[in-house]
Amino acid sequence: MPRKYNLDQLILRLLEDSDLSRREIAENIRKTLERPVSDKSINEALMKLLIDDKIQVVDYDISVYNGVERIQSIKSDGIVFTIIRKDPFEIGMLFKKIESDDTQEAERALRKLRRLFKTKMILTGMRDYTLFNRIIHEMLIMNPTNKEKIIQRLSWALSDEEDSLEKFRNLIHYFKVKHIR
Repeated sequence: MPRKYNLDQLILRLLEDSDLSRREIAENIRKTLERPVSDKSINEALMKLLIDDKIQVVDYDISVYNGVERIQSIKSDGIVFTIIRKDPFEIGMLFKKIESDDTQEAERALRKLRRLFKTKMILTGMRDYTLFNRIIHEMLIMNPTNKEKIIQRLSWALSDEEDSLEKFRNLIHYFKVKHIR
């Protein structure tokens, strides 16, 4: 009979500190529990978290191939996961990370924000996903005061807060009107 380890909760705790590949998650789980845990159990927990929209795939760690030049299959060990942040403060931090000197950190933050934006677009029935890139571009050239205000509003709009969907619709309308001129 398989043992219950609450792997999904353990995975979420591991991802609190940083994004991890499937291989790193498996290694950390086995080290934390100090016993063997099957790949099947780990994969099942990861899939549950993906389905529940608690984590997402943000990258692929190509180093799992250890210098192999002719790659003919995709190893699941290289898939990199992250927690989906839906708190206004955490989303605001993602906006700040976009301008980081660490390009890898900036790219990951941008991908996370794009995914949150796309999810909100789907919830509102909108389909103009190119709007995200236009908003980000405009934010990067704004004066600091206006930029901070937009980041605060977008952070709230992309969060799970009660009135976030309406705020999101209003911001999208604002940016659409602004670009029509």
